[in-house]
Amino acid sequence: MEYRKVKELDAHLINKIAAGEVIERPASIAKELIENALDAGSSAIEILVEAGGVARLSVADDGSGIARDDILIAVKRHTTSKISSEDDLFQIRTLGFRGEALASIVEVAKTTITTWTEQDSEGTQVIIEGGNVSSVKAAARARGTTVDVRDLFFNTPARRKFLKSDKTEFFHILRVVKRFVLSHSNVHFRLFHNGKSVLNSPPSLELRQTVASLYGAELARSLLEVSSEREGLRVSGLVSPPSSSRSDRSDQFIFVNRRFVKDSAINYAIGKSYENLLKANQHPIVFLFIEIDPSIVDVNVHPKKEEVRFADPVSVQAEVKRAITNALASPQAVPRFETKISSSLQTGPQLQPPAHSVASPTKLGPSSWQSRPSMPAPPPGAVAKIRQLDLRQEIIDAQKSYAQLQAPGAPSENVRIVGQVHGTYIIVETQQGFEIIDQHVAHERILYEKFLEQMSAGRIARQRLLIPITIELPPDQAQLLAQHVQMLDEKLGIGLEYFGGSSFVLRDWPQVLSDSLTKDEFKSTIGHILQALEQEDSISLEELAKHVAASFACESAVVKNSPLRPEEMISLVRQLKQVKNPNTCPHGRPIVISYSVEDLEKKFGRR
Repeated sequence: MEYRKVKELDAHLINKIAAGEVIERPASIAKELIENALDAGSSAIEILVEAGGVARLSVADDGSGIARDDILIAVKRHTTSKISSEDDLFQIRTLGFRGEALASIVEVAKTTITTWTEQDSEGTQVIIEGGNVSSVKAAARARGTTVDVRDLFFNTPARRKFLKSDKTEFFHILRVVKRFVLSHSNVHFRLFHNGKSVLNSPPSLELRQTVASLYGAELARSLLEVSSEREGLRVSGLVSPPSSSRSDRSDQFIFVNRRFVKDSAINYAIGKSYENLLKANQHPIVFLFIEIDPSIVDVNVHPKKEEVRFADPVSVQAEVKRAITNALASPQAVPRFETKISSSLQTGPQLQPPAHSVASPTKLGPSSWQSRPSMPAPPPGAVAKIRQLDLRQEIIDAQKSYAQLQAPGAPSENVRIVGQVHGTYIIVETQQGFEIIDQHVAHERILYEKFLEQMSAGRIARQRLLIPITIELPPDQAQLLAQHVQMLDEKLGIGLEYFGGSSFVLRDWPQVLSDSLTKDEFKSTIGHILQALEQEDSISLEELAKHVAASFACESAVVKNSPLRPEEMISLVRQLKQVKNPNTCPHGRPIVISYSVEDLEKKFGRR
């Protein structure tokens, strides 16, 4: 084995290695510089971004500034004005304190810092490239600091190649800025990308007003007030009622002493508060502020400062759960009546595909699935009964149709629709025994495969909405979606129009996927699309289409507890037998459960 001598690393190499823990991408720089600006008492912060922050990212504030004598010390590692002893680590009330941010930034970029304090006769400008100070001179500036970072990772190309596209990097910057807008609503934030204003958030004293500026007034009005307090701990904020939810946790914001954190214990408490109130895989919208004695929370867990450790996590969990549970039990939480916007799709003109394209999908019955009334839940203690089928001749005719329309090459078998249980499960008699089909997931699979088939052929039949649907998204999601509007229209049949800012209007929709559509269903689908687009550097159009189709199909499929006519059940079973995968829905749930005659005979002691 070759003997290797232990040696001390060069200071710049040490700094570059350390910088990797703090500066992961342009959004990391935005976060660190905004934290410094807020700690300096700024009332206005302006962020300029070019090419997703890789070419340039500048943060200017009107805070206290950096004294001329301190500027060259401030760019060294482990130098800070915020703590001076070990005891201070347990009384941290500032966002920054480790003394690593500026040192890490100047090590991996070309940085210009311009600052002035009221104690100095003139401002100071320092230019640093890759950790080396190249210029120090006087400069004119109002009170405050501007840190202008250019050519990120110019001296570490291996790091630079791991960055994503400009639009993805800017999306992450915008998400970081949104967190600060929420946590420090008393500060005026302005964000520009490539010379265009993307976000302008004037100061506000009310969280609900800030949320309205980011998410729209409709959501802000629906949110429930959270407030709870005990000695050394206060929980406040806004949470969504069960009727408003998301498919992921991207709209859950937890702040501890106004610091954005990620904490699984608090997420668990939030989830328990909504237990049995939300559909599976749905998550509430949360803007939660926890004010706690700094001596009983450790924020020095990781260089990113997004993780915290509570001295008594169980008590914090309990207080969060109590506060949210009380909000959900308040009169505010009573859901408001909302009607389906079904007529907008059913009466609007249909946008037919070209004559040579695939035909429009076959309806599952003379009337649309969701125009039929839902079956009321059976009274307590009622005995479940199989739906009786009185129109026997209708059944015979439909059975003949089913036998004729089976998929080519499918085995010929005698099947008979026995009926429907609880308005949810279709019972089908086969030669081998019988099958129980979940009508919702069966319909979901049918719609999913029809949409993918039309997309592959490049000829998606569309339905024009008589009454367009308008939605508002927070700025980060709006910017991401706006960049893909044309692709969604041309490739996936989603006729979405961007009105600038945060507003979108849906004008037409893939016809195969919905005969009726609510605003909430549309927003849920957009949520799934955004989840996929966040990974745009790795996701293919086919994968995105699968995300969209699965979401559409789930929202559009006939729901449980819906009575079906005999011919509708037969049509559903017929179409199910023709799909490529009749066994599971797009989310992996089983569609059919099969029982053989032999199984039955064993249960009844005949074998």
